[in-house]
Amino acid sequence: MASLLVSASEEIALLDRPPYASSEPDGMPVPLDMAEPVRRGVRVRVVVDREGLSFHGRARGLGDLAVQGVQIRVGTDLPTKLITVDRRVTLLPPTDAADPTASALVVSDALLSNALVPLFESVWERALPIGSVTHNQITEKDRELLTMLASGLKDEAMARCLDIHVHTVRRRITRLMQALNAETRFQAGVQAALRGWLAG
Repeated sequence: MASLLVSASEEIALLDRPPYASSEPDGMPVPLDMAEPVRRGVRVRVVVDREGLSFHGRARGLGDLAVQGVQIRVGTDLPTKLITVDRRVTLLPPTDAADPTASALVVSDALLSNALVPLFESVWERALPIGSVTHNQITEKDRELLTMLASGLKDEAMARCLDIHVHTVRRRITRLMQALNAETRFQAGVQAALRGWLAG
């Protein structure tokens, strides 16, 4: 796979979803080195399955990639894993990463590539952009609220935890969503995680 990425001259496009092949005991995926292609001027676009964000430290790692210039979006229920290089070669990693007999499929046939490249573009268009990490400062109260939001607590539960009125919670969430340039609460949670804004 490394040699395929090194061969890229224009674009690398990835669909990234669990399960991951990994030497890490918790199943955390070993990150691909995308800094080198970006330095060479290669456009790198990645759609990460929402489920893949559940690994500890994964969101921060994606934030680091965004700082390097990788364009990242988050989607749900991605149809497959996929890596396309320069729209000419597509690698379909094995669906069962834990199976030692599984092997990847490399596709360079025009007919199949003409189906797989549009598949990536379709998923890319539906996915939510996460933007890049910024160094904006937020208060500890904002951090606490965002952490509750990312963990899925309802407005009423957040208000009780913070000992404030539910309308105050909703106003603060709206303000934070604007600061994060997020259209949905899910997108706000992803953005906050990528920017390192969530409480430890």
